[in-house]
Amino acid sequence: MTSELLLFPLNSVLFPEGELPIRIMELRYRRLLDECGQSKPFGVVRIRYGQEVGEPAFPYDIGCSAYIVQQIALADGSVMVLALGHQRFKILSITIEEDGLARAQIQWLAPDEFVAIPDCFADIAASFAECGTMLHEAGSLAWRLAEALPLSLNEQQSLLEQNHPSQRLELVKTWIKNHPFDV
Repeated sequence: MTSELLLFPLNSVLFPEGELPIRIMELRYRRLLDECGQSKPFGVVRIRYGQEVGEPAFPYDIGCSAYIVQQIALADGSVMVLALGHQRFKILSITIEEDGLARAQIQWLAPDEFVAIPDCFADIAASFAECGTMLHEAGSLAWRLAEALPLSLNEQQSLLEQNHPSQRLELVKTWIKNHPFDV
């Protein structure tokens, strides 16, 4: 089944349940705010080619839907919003509207199946719990680690595109092994 989403191309990757602050200055994205409000999702997609400002950018195929959970008008006329990631999707086609806003036909990607957090990550999951974030399955742990670690945008996009939670967590584990931390 396909759906329609307005797109917000950025030089960022948003994961399900992740938070992303966005400063909105352009009229096309103010229209996105007006159309979506806090009840309708929009799509956050990483830019493959192009810029965040000006001409419409060409995005990657996989993105994450988001809802606006907070909105503040700033003195300079721009708007600061906090977007909360929801569900991954794949872009099937894009239409660029007259003002440059992108509207996409998308296919929702299946939610993660439940995969228990492996024992080797139990201490890390417990650390998140101590900070107030209860994680009960491998997919959510992989998303939160991807946000916390200094991954490149390409690595973040690869994780977003990974469909299986165990494989996603394995990619994070490999990254950690290849980038030892100084303690």
